[in-house]
Amino acid sequence: MTGPVVVGVDDFEHSDHLIAAAVREAELRGTALWLAHAYHGYAPVTQGFPPGFTPEQLLHDAAEEQLTVTAAKVQAEHPDLHVETAAVSGPAAPALAQLANLASLLVVGGRGRGGLSGQLLGSVSLGTVSRSHCPVLVTRGSCEKTTQRVMLGLDVGQDPRTGPEVLEFAFKETARRNAHLYAFYVWEDPADLYAYGAKFFTRAQHDVALERGREKLETALAPWKQMFPKVQVTPDVLAGLPAKLLVEATDRADLVVIGGRAHEGKDGTRIGAIAHTVLHHADCPVAIVPEH
Repeated sequence: MTGPVVVGVDDFEHSDHLIAAAVREAELRGTALWLAHAYHGYAPVTQGFPPGFTPEQLLHDAAEEQLTVTAAKVQAEHPDLHVETAAVSGPAAPALAQLANLASLLVVGGRGRGGLSGQLLGSVSLGTVSRSHCPVLVTRGSCEKTTQRVMLGLDVGQDPRTGPEVLEFAFKETARRNAHLYAFYVWEDPADLYAYGAKFFTRAQHDVALERGREKLETALAPWKQMFPKVQVTPDVLAGLPAKLLVEATDRADLVVIGGRAHEGKDGTRIGAIAHTVLHHADCPVAIVPEH
């Protein structure tokens, strides 16, 4: 059995969408589900508590109780799924990332706890992504949407940066979902980057750049298409702003897969500006896969 799927449950009252996504991922992988909650002890400031009192044990017991109730509900609805719970003490992001060291996937919520519609990705989820050693699935958009399409954003430019970890993850996820893989590379068109870009870049140069991109994309995909012959793949090269086009594509996908670089000499994953934009604005779940 592969490592468990770990889901970080922050707000039990509004966690149904998050837990449903984690259950689906665990069932797709045929592995266990761990429900995790991080609590943070603090010194009370309200009068009436004895000196030196901290609610650490109270918080732990309350977290364990709520996790037990949630796990029982999940188990009743999915009797074949093995469910475990973990209440961990400490700041949420590092605690969840540490707990997920043995996981095959870590699932976190796609918005903060402020309760505002359309809120950007919360600091806990973003912090967890940057600390995790395993792929992280950030839940975004509606779980009711089904397109049977997985989107893979590749960087195959002059210095190709998309590694085998991302490609393997994307092909495996597409196969698990019996979906169609749409793999694309976005060439940064100078006309979109600068108001004067079109003056110094001819149409012929534009076409040559796109054709080179197509060749590199096909080269990157070729060995994986051989390893996963049943996965339907549609490659495409677009011209424009990568972050903008990636975000726009998310309303036509069930999952978007992008990579993040492992920190050199440090724990966790470094995500770039494009990944940040997608995480904040995507209309479907986003998987960030560490590359080494």
